[in-house]
Amino acid sequence: TPCFGKVQFASKTSVSIIDEGSPTSSSNAVDSHGCSPNTLPALLVPHCDDGHGTATINKRLGTLASDFPEATVKLCYTDKTLDLIFEAQGETSFLVDDMLVNNDPLWKWTVMEAFIATGDQDPTDYLEFEVAPNNMLWTGWIHNPHKNFTSKATAFIEDWDTYPITSATTRNVGAMTWKSAVSLPLTMFNVHKPEGTTWRMNFFRTYYADEDSDQEYGAWNPNKLISFHQTPCFGKVQFAQKKVDVGSMVWSKYSGPVHVGAVKAVYLQSVSSDGSLKSRVVVADEECNDCGEDESTEQSVPNPDNNFCGSNREDASRNCIPCASGSLFDCDNSSHGCIKGVVECSFSGGSDLQNSYSNGGNAELFASELHVMIDMGQNFGHSADCSMGDWGLCHTQHLILEYRGAEDYVDTQFKIYFSTIHRLLQVNHKDFDHHHVIGDLTYIAPSTSFRRLQSRTRLVIPLVLEYWSVQETDNMPRWFVVDERDKSTAVIENTNAEIVRNFLIPYTTTMKTATDANVPMTAANRFSSNKKTVVEVDVSNRIIPTPYVSFIRDDATTFDVGGIYLENLELLGNLRIGATDLMYKLGANGDSDHKVSFREGSLPNEVAGPESYKLDITPDGTTITGTDAPGLFHGLMSLAGLLDATDSDKLTLKEMTIYDKPRFEYRGHQVDVARNFLSKEAIKNTIDAMALWKLNVLHLALTNDEGWRLEIPGLEELTSVGSKRCFDPNEETCLLTQLGSGPDADKQQYYTREEYIELLDYSQARNVRILPEFNMPAHARAAVISMEARAKMGDDSYRLTDPEDETHLLTIQFYDRTSIINPCLDSSVRFVEKLVTEVKQMHDEAGVTLDSYHFGGDEAKNILLGAGYSSYPDELKQQPFSKSPACQAKVRADSSFDIEKIANYWAISVNKILADNGIEEMVAWEDGLRGTTKEQYGTQSVAVNFWETLFWGGINGLTEIAEDGFDIIMSNPDYLYFDFPYEVNPEERGYYWAARFNSVYKVFTFAPENLAQNAETSTDRDGKEMSIQTPNVSMPVIRGMQGQTWSETIRTDDQYYEMAFPRVLAVAERAWHRASWELNWSPGTTYNTTTDLVPKNELADDYNGFVTKLGCNEVFKLQKLGINYRIAPPGASIDAAGVLTANSEMPCTTIMYRIDKGSKWSKYTGQVEVGKGKIVYLQSMSSDGLLKSRVVVAEKECTDCGENVSTEQSLSNPDNNFCGSNREDASRNCVPCPSGSLFDCDNPNHGCIKGVAECSSFGGSDSE
Repeated sequence: TPCFGKVQFASKTSVSIIDEGSPTSSSNAVDSHGCSPNTLPALLVPHCDDGHGTATINKRLGTLASDFPEATVKLCYTDKTLDLIFEAQGETSFLVDDMLVNNDPLWKWTVMEAFIATGDQDPTDYLEFEVAPNNMLWTGWIHNPHKNFTSKATAFIEDWDTYPITSATTRNVGAMTWKSAVSLPLTMFNVHKPEGTTWRMNFFRTYYADEDSDQEYGAWNPNKLISFHQTPCFGKVQFAQKKVDVGSMVWSKYSGPVHVGAVKAVYLQSVSSDGSLKSRVVVADEECNDCGEDESTEQSVPNPDNNFCGSNREDASRNCIPCASGSLFDCDNSSHGCIKGVVECSFSGGSDLQNSYSNGGNAELFASELHVMIDMGQNFGHSADCSMGDWGLCHTQHLILEYRGAEDYVDTQFKIYFSTIHRLLQVNHKDFDHHHVIGDLTYIAPSTSFRRLQSRTRLVIPLVLEYWSVQETDNMPRWFVVDERDKSTAVIENTNAEIVRNFLIPYTTTMKTATDANVPMTAANRFSSNKKTVVEVDVSNRIIPTPYVSFIRDDATTFDVGGIYLENLELLGNLRIGATDLMYKLGANGDSDHKVSFREGSLPNEVAGPESYKLDITPDGTTITGTDAPGLFHGLMSLAGLLDATDSDKLTLKEMTIYDKPRFEYRGHQVDVARNFLSKEAIKNTIDAMALWKLNVLHLALTNDEGWRLEIPGLEELTSVGSKRCFDPNEETCLLTQLGSGPDADKQQYYTREEYIELLDYSQARNVRILPEFNMPAHARAAVISMEARAKMGDDSYRLTDPEDETHLLTIQFYDRTSIINPCLDSSVRFVEKLVTEVKQMHDEAGVTLDSYHFGGDEAKNILLGAGYSSYPDELKQQPFSKSPACQAKVRADSSFDIEKIANYWAISVNKILADNGIEEMVAWEDGLRGTTKEQYGTQSVAVNFWETLFWGGINGLTEIAEDGFDIIMSNPDYLYFDFPYEVNPEERGYYWAARFNSVYKVFTFAPENLAQNAETSTDRDGKEMSIQTPNVSMPVIRGMQGQTWSETIRTDDQYYEMAFPRVLAVAERAWHRASWELNWSPGTTYNTTTDLVPKNELADDYNGFVTKLGCNEVFKLQKLGINYRIAPPGASIDAAGVLTANSEMPCTTIMYRIDKGSKWSKYTGQVEVGKGKIVYLQSMSSDGLLKSRVVVAEKECTDCGENVSTEQSLSNPDNNFCGSNREDASRNCVPCPSGSLFDCDNPNHGCIKGVAECSSFGGSDSE
C-alpha cells in the first residue's frame, strides 16, 4: 500500500515489530509506492519454503537486473497479490522461470497488463509472448479497451504471439494466465521498439480458492487469507499488534447468538449475499452491565475520570474502562481503545496515531450545536485599548456565539479556530482567551474561569482587532471546532459557505476613520456617477485595444459576412493553432465566405517593429500584413474585435485600413494561484482572453506562504505537503489552514508537471508567455514547511530553515521566521538549483524557452521594526536570521556579509544560479532589489514590478528604481490591483490597503508614463485630493504594465473571473495604446484635482467609446471564452413624483426591477412611474440572464441640497443625524433617529446610521 514517511510493519500473528520496512539489501530502499527495486523484503514472504523463498527470488532478480541493466524490476506485495513489475526502455528481451513456489498449486501468475507508451503509431512496434515448453495448455483473457470486447479462450501456443501496438497512448495489450501445479514455465518476452520508449509489464500473483476452480480473477477464499497485513500510513508511524487473540483466520457466518469464550476479541464484518461487497471490520465490545444505554460518560460509575473510550458519547458510556495515559497500548481491554475511541483502530493503531486530527467525533457533536455571527463594531470613536496595533489603530467587533444544545456544555477541551486578516489583539470576556497560531489562523478557547455554556443561550464576546474593517469579505468562512479529547475537528455549519452574510451582520459603515472622505456607492450615488461618466456612443468601428491609427473613408462600405476562412495560416507558425481555436470559440467560422489572407511584408517606419501589422478590410477579403507571426496574429485579433459577438449568424464589417503597433513590449496579467488555487481551465480561459486583447505575459504566481502549486520531481513534499491546507499542528502532512479553507485538506491543489507543460504549450500557441514566480526569500513558508517535513523523514539536503535559529519576527501577513528562506544555508542554494533545473526542463520539454524567471523578493522583513510598533519590547524587534547560527558563522567568515541586507544577498545569489542555467532575465518585486543596482547581477536583464502607491511618494520611488538601471513594469496597487473592490461598498470583495476601489474607469484613466497626472483624475485611499509634483529628472523608461489579481479573498474560479474581468481589458487598452489625453512627463509640473491640465473631454469621449464597446460587444466574447465577468449593480433614483430612473456602468446591460417585496421582476427600458413611497429593488444581468449583480434598492431623489452638500450644511437636518451611507445621502434622507438604531427608523426606504438602503433586500429585522 502506498506509504509516506518512516514506516514499520508488523505481522498480525506476532506482537513483535519486525525490522523497519527496508529490503533485505540495505542498498535498495523501498520506494514511495512500497515497492522494492531488484530485491524482495524478507518480511513480505513469510510463507515461502522449500528453497523457493527469499534467497531464490532475490538471486533470480539480481541476475535479471545485471543481465539487463536498462530494465528495472520491482516486486510489490499486498494482502491479495504479489506484483512483479518490469520497466524498460527501448528494444529488449528477458526471461523468467521457476518463480512459483513448488507444491503451491493454488497460486497463478497472471500477465494482467502490459503497457507500452510510445510517441507515435509505428505499425512495426509490437510485443511478443512465448511460452515454453511448446503446446502447453493456457487460458487467457484478452481485452481490447479500444474495441470494447473481452474474450476468453483456451488454446495451444506453438510459437510467438504478437500484439501490434497501434495507439500512441498507453494501452492494455492483453492478459494471459498460466496455471501450474509445479512451477511457472519458462517464459520469454521481447519488446520491439526504438530506444527511448518506456514500456511496462505487470505480473500479478493471484490467489484462487481451489485447484480446479473456474472463479475469475478477484475471487478470494477467506480460509486461505494471507496472515500478513499492511495499512496505509502517513508521517512517522509504527504499526504494532495489540494483545489480541488471533486464533484461526476462518470466518464463520453469524446466524444467531453464539458462544465465543470469555475475554475474546471477536472481529465482525457485514457481507452482501454474493460476497462481493463488504463493510469494514469491527470488534465486538463487552456488554455493559452497569450503565444505561443513553447515559453519558460523566454518569458512568466505572469511569470516574471521564476517560473517553468510544467514538461517541454512547460508546463512552458502554466502553467505560479508564486508560491513564490515553494510549491504546495501555488499555487492558483488547476490544477497544481509550481517548481515541475508534474501536477499529485496534487493527492498525499505534500511539503515534494519536497525534493526527480527523473530522467528526466530539468536535462534530459540539459544532452541530453552534451558530456564529460577527457584528462589526466601530473603526473609531470607541474606547478600546489600541496600544498593540500598528500606529495605535484598532477596531471593535462582537462575536455572537449561540449554543443551541439541549444540555449545558461543560467540557473545556475545545478551541474555536478562524481566519482573520486583522490581528486579534484582545478578547474582552473573562471566560475566553485567544491565541495567534500562524498567519491569519487564530483561536479562542475557554479560560480558567470558564464553567459551562448554558443550553440554548447566546454569548456576546467583545473583540479588538488591528487597523479597521470596511469590507465584509475581511471575514473569512469555515470557522471550526477542535476537540483535544479525541483530536477531532468540525466546521461550524453556518460558516461553511461562500456567502459571508450567513455568519455576518451587514456592515453599517464604510468609514475607516472620522476623516474618511470616500463616497460609498449607494444606488443613488452610483446613478450620479454613471450619469457623469457613461454615455452610449456608436462603437461599430471601435477595437479594444485601440489601434495606433485607423483610416475609414467617408464612402466606406459596410457589409455582412457569414463567416471567415483563413489563408496562408502557415505564416503564423505555431500561432495558427491558437488563431483557429479562438475564431471557432467566437463563432467566426460560420459559412466562411470571407477570405482572410496573411502575408509577410514591410510596414511604414512609424509602425514597423515586433508585433506590428497592417489590417486592410474590403468586401472582397481581408489582408493582414506583418513582419513576424505575432504581428499577423494581432491583426487577426483586431479583425475579431470588429466582429459582433452577439449574433453568430451575422458578422458585420466595414471597409477600413489599420496600421498598428504595441505601446509596451511587456503587457502583463498576474494571477496568484498560491494563496488560493485556480483550475487549469481557468488559466486556459485567461490565456484566451489575454490573446484576444493582445496581452502577452501571464505572470503565474505559483508559490507563497499559503501554498506551493507546481509539481517538482525529486521534491515531492512541495506538493504532498505544501499544496494542501488542513488542521495538522505538526505540519507533516499539510500546511496549517489559512484564508478560510477549513480543517480538511482539499483535493489536488497544484499543477502536475504534465499540466504545466500543457499550459506552456497552450499559451505559446496564443502569443502569451508564462512567467513563473517562485517567491523567495520571504512569502516562502509553503516551501520551508515542506522541506521541514522532508527533513523530519531523514533528508535535510534541501532544508530551508536553520533549526537552531531563535530569531523572533512577524511578517506582514503575521507569519514567523518559517516564512523566509534562510540564505545562509548551503541547502537553500541546493534547493534553488534543483528547482531551476526542473522548471527549465519542463520548459525545454514544451519547446518554450525559460528566458525569464520571477524571483519574488518582496517583504522580507520583521514588521515589528517599523515605527508604528513602538509599544512592543525590543526583544521582539530582531532582524531576520540575526540569531541563526548559520548566519552568524557566515558573518564571522566574511566581514562584507551584512545581515541587514540579507534579502539583497539572496537576490544576487539566485540571480547567479539563473545566469549559470542560461536564463536571460530575472524579474522581482521592486522592494526586493532595493539597495542593489543592475550591475550587481549576472543575467542580461533585470526587471522589477513597481508597486509603490502614488499617495505614499511613489513617483519618487519610480525615479530612484530607474536610476538603479532596472527595467520597469508598472504594477501600481492603487490602480492595477484587482484584488481590490470595484467600488466603495462593504459588499464588494477585496482588500483595500492601497485603494478603497479600483473601478474599470479608474484603471482606464491610469497614465503609466506620467505618474503625476493621475493625481488630477483620482483621489488617495481616503478619498482625499492628492497634489503630486513631477520630479525634475528625465522620464523613466517604462517597459510595460501589468494588472495583479492576488487571491487572499478569492476562493473559486468564478470569484476570480469577477475580480479580474472586465478590468483586464482596461489594462489591455492602456498597455497597447497611448491615448491622446495622456500628457507627457513634464519636470516640475504639479497635478491635483483642481489643475485641469488633463483634457477631460477627450478622456470622456475615449472612455465612453471603450465602455460602450465593452458592454455592447466584448462581454459577449468573455462569456464565449467561459469567463463569468462581473456585472456591476445598477444606479437608480426615484423622484418626488415616484418616477424611477436607472442606469448601468456599462451600456447594453439589462436592468430588472420589482416594486416592494413582490416576486415579479420587470425589464427596465426607460423612466417608469413606480409610485410614491415605494421600495424598488433592482438588479443588473447579462443578456442571457446567467450573470447577475447583487440586488440594490432605489433611493429617493435629492431635492433640497446641492450635489456636494454635507450633513453639517443641510438645513433639513439641524441635529445632524446621519441617515445615509455617506454625507450626501445624509443631507437627503434626513429623518432623525434619536437612538441611532436601525430599529427606531419609521421610514422603510432607508435606515439611520446604517444608511445602506440595499440592505432592505436581504429582509429581516437585522437587515432593516
